[in-house]
Amino acid sequence: MTSLRSTYGRLLEAPHARSLLAWPVIARLPLGMTAFGLVLLVRAEGGGYAAAGAVAAAFGLAISVGSPISGRLVDRRGARRILVTRAVLFPSLLLGVVVLSLFDAPIAALGVTAALAGLTIPPIAPTVRSIWPRLVADDLRGVAYSVEATVQELIWVVGPLLAAALCAVHPAAGVACAALACAIGTTMFARLPPVRELTGSTHERHPLGPLTEPGIRVVMWFALALGIGFGMVEVSMPAFAEEHGARELGGLALAFFAVGSLTGGILGGLRPTRDPVRRLLVSGPLVAIGMLLFSAAWSLPSLYLLAIIAGLPITLAVASVYGVLDRIAPPGTTAEAFAWFGTAVGLGIAAGFAVGGSLAESVGVEWAFALAPLLAGAGSLPLLLRRTALAARPAPV
Repeated sequence: MTSLRSTYGRLLEAPHARSLLAWPVIARLPLGMTAFGLVLLVRAEGGGYAAAGAVAAAFGLAISVGSPISGRLVDRRGARRILVTRAVLFPSLLLGVVVLSLFDAPIAALGVTAALAGLTIPPIAPTVRSIWPRLVADDLRGVAYSVEATVQELIWVVGPLLAAALCAVHPAAGVACAALACAIGTTMFARLPPVRELTGSTHERHPLGPLTEPGIRVVMWFALALGIGFGMVEVSMPAFAEEHGARELGGLALAFFAVGSLTGGILGGLRPTRDPVRRLLVSGPLVAIGMLLFSAAWSLPSLYLLAIIAGLPITLAVASVYGVLDRIAPPGTTAEAFAWFGTAVGLGIAAGFAVGGSLAESVGVEWAFALAPLLAGAGSLPLLLRRTALAARPAPV
C-alpha cells in the first residue's frame, strides 16, 4: 500500500495531473458508449441488427481513418484550437444521428452522419499522451503511461455498461449523454494550461509522418496483430458461452478479461521502467501466450478465471508501446504516432471480429481461440527481430 501511495502519489503531485486524469476520462466516454449506444438506438427505432451494426461500424471505421489526421493537426497547429472546435462539432453530429433516428430517417443517412461524427471525434488520447512527458520526470513516464493505458481500458469497460443503463431509460439517452460528456470533458480539458502550452511544431515533415520511421512501422504491425487477437477473443467469448447454454454470460468473460488488464496495469505502474523497449519485448509476447489459455477453458467459470490471468499483461504492453512511441517518433509527429497506434489496433479488432466470428460459426469456437494467440503472437516477431529500430529517437525529418 505504501508503494502504491508513493508511486502514484508522486504522479498526482505533478502540476495539473489530477485535471489531466479527470477531464479526459469524461471527454473519452463516447469511445466506449457510442457504438453500443447506436446499436441500441437503431434497434429500438425498428432497425434490424444488420442496420444497427452498419451504423456502428461506420462510426468506428471513421474514427480509425480520422484519428491519424487529427493527430497530425495537433502536431502542426497545437491542441487547443482543434479540441475547442471538435467539442462543438462532434456532439452536434452525434445528436444529429439521434434526431435522424427518432424521425425514421433512412439508415444510409444515419450511417453517413455517424461516420462524420467519427471523423470529428476530439483527439483526446494523442494529446494526453503527448503532454505527460512534459509534466513528469523521466522516472515517472512509465507510471504515467501505465495510468493512461489503464484509464483507456476502464473507458471500454464502463462505457458500454453506462450506455446500456441509459438506454434502458430512453433509447436515445446513451448516445445523447455521450455527446454531452464529450462537450463538457473536451471543453474543460482544452482550458488546462498544459493543453494551451502544446503548440504546433515547426519541424519539416514527410507526407507519411511518423510512418517513415522503421521502428514506428514495427510497432504498427504489433498493434494490428494485437488487435486481431483481441477481436477474435472478444467475438469468441459469447460463442463459447452459447455453447455452454448461457450466451448472455459471454459479456461477463469480457469484463473479467478487462479486470485482469486493469490489475496488470496498476501493478505494472508500481515498478516503473526507463526502458520501455525491454518491457515491451517481455509483455508483448506474454499477451499472445495469455490468449493461449482460452483453449484450455472447459466451463464458464474456468473461462472467467483464465480471462483474468490472460488479461494481466495487456495494459502493461500498451503502456510500454506508449513509452516506445514517445522515444522514437520523429520530432513534430508524436501525437500522430499515438493516433496511428489506435488506428492499427482498431482495424485489427475489426478484422479479428470477422475472422473469429467466421471460425466460431463454421468450425467451432475452439479453433478461434486457438488461432487468436498465433495471429497476436505474429506481431511480436518483428519486435524481437528489429529491436534496435525501437531503441533510439531518429534525427529530424
